[in-house]
Amino acid sequence: MAPLRFIRLMSVVLVATVLPGCASERTRLLKEEYPSYPDGVRWAIDRGNIIRGMNQDQVYLALGSPVCKKDVPNGGRPITVWLYPPIGRDACMTSAFRVYFEDGVVTTWDRFTTPTRYTDPAGGMPAY
Repeated sequence: MAPLRFIRLMSVVLVATVLPGCASERTRLLKEEYPSYPDGVRWAIDRGNIIRGMNQDQVYLALGSPVCKKDVPNGGRPITVWLYPPIGRDACMTSAFRVYFEDGVVTTWDRFTTPTRYTDPAGGMPAY
């Protein structure tokens, strides 16, 4: 089998096995968790927005899966950063949108219109 043809076949197999898992997780969350969320959170999810205090499942429902996740220290406390669609070449280094979580809930986010290189901030995340 030609290498390019093999790569295409493997890509199709990978997509066919991964996408149903993502769809079923989303379906499960919408069925089991979504009805219990406060009105403001459901409103944000329905419009593809996020608000401070949302948990990671709620952000996943609103924005989908991030292209990359990073854990960074912030004054001894771990911060998780979700990076959304890349606007540069490396998905984990550049992003158009970043969501910051502390203790599993959204604390802040950044939106960029030009490619910016993600670097772990010296001294931790800015206080908001």
